[in-house]
Amino acid sequence: MKNHIGIIGYGPMSKNITINLIKKNTKISIFNKEKIKLKLKIFNIMIVTNCLKKFINSLPKNKLIFLLIKTGLPIKIILLRLKKKLSKFDIVIDFGNSFYKNTYLNYILIKNKFVFISSGISGGCNGALNGLSCMIDCTIKQYFIFYNILNKILFFKKNRYSFCISIGLSSSHYIKMIHNGIEYGILQLITEIYFILKLFLKFKKNILNIIFEWNKTDNSCFLLKILINILIIKKKKICDIIEHKGTGKNTVLNSINNNININSIFEALIIRIISKNIFFRKIFKFNYLSKIKINFSILFEKIKNIFFICSMQCYIQGFNQIIKIKNKYNWKINFNNLIKSYLNSCIIDSKILFYLINFKKNFFLLKIFFYYIKKINFFKKIILLLYNLNIISFFLSSSYNFLLLIISKNYNFKVIQFERNFFGNHLIKYL
Repeated sequence: MKNHIGIIGYGPMSKNITINLIKKNTKISIFNKEKIKLKLKIFNIMIVTNCLKKFINSLPKNKLIFLLIKTGLPIKIILLRLKKKLSKFDIVIDFGNSFYKNTYLNYILIKNKFVFISSGISGGCNGALNGLSCMIDCTIKQYFIFYNILNKILFFKKNRYSFCISIGLSSSHYIKMIHNGIEYGILQLITEIYFILKLFLKFKKNILNIIFEWNKTDNSCFLLKILINILIIKKKKICDIIEHKGTGKNTVLNSINNNININSIFEALIIRIISKNIFFRKIFKFNYLSKIKINFSILFEKIKNIFFICSMQCYIQGFNQIIKIKNKYNWKINFNNLIKSYLNSCIIDSKILFYLINFKKNFFLLKIFFYYIKKINFFKKIILLLYNLNIISFFLSSSYNFLLLIISKNYNFKVIQFERNFFGNHLIKYL
């Protein structure tokens, strides 16, 4: 593949990936739906146009095109247009967060008129500029055709690029969906932990000291580092509402359809839905926070441990979902490579990932997970404290209940089945 590619895209990610490639002497043709009049050959930009024919004609014989546009219908429309203009040797890579089932349908839609590959990328706008983590589903033979150009946008450290190849149509978009679901969970965890710290410490400087210390431990993660940035740099006031683009919802719906538990991610999604119900939230405004004497050094140590085990739950629940679905669709995914591709280059990068690399069959069987389950009493004390202080903790409560369910036999599922069976034969199983 020659050192000249086409980019169909708009927005910050597309812009930064383009800049990244320009800095690395890659010739680029850009198709953008907006009318842009630029002549930038000096910067290796061959053409910027809203005419698809001109865009295609500017590319070499064997074409490589990156799609960096809004998912859903826009992807489908552009693929239908490209279908009439490309040959079977041309390659189109969808780098968006497309829903994996839509990606499969898009593959059928193009009918092998060209090579269509799906890829999920992570690292945000800064990663697009300096090095991304990439999940891509293609054959090794296909990868070697375009790896020279792809490697230019990847994060590189210690002779290793941050990418993972999965084999199975649309598998990379499924992995990216789970990645985003894990991100939902960790963001909600950080929010609840920060709220607790804020109540007890009050001053921003004290909170920062705690988080700085945590980032020197196994709790260190990219999203926690972002919190430091938010606290240091004064931000404009924003509405107390959490938006979401749908990847978290897709993760939850997929887990329900396949009978997989991901209560941590589910709880994070529910909070986002509740946050948008402004009418409901403004009906009452009472402050029921109680006062209680606390040993702060012991409290913060327990909260630090809770942060670790809850973060691990998010990863475990997400990755176990991938295990079940890859078996269902017969995808081939090397989890060690996947996890290593997240290190230092990804939004869900965390030191916890080091504990997950050498798992066997199921992430719940990790020794570190058992270690913290045995110490569940520290979690219980914090949950009781939060209830006594009337502090909201959707995510933490759900995580604690999940751990309790694993180790306890006090929850009786049989009653529900007996009730169901009263109305007819509802698949009751006798011992």
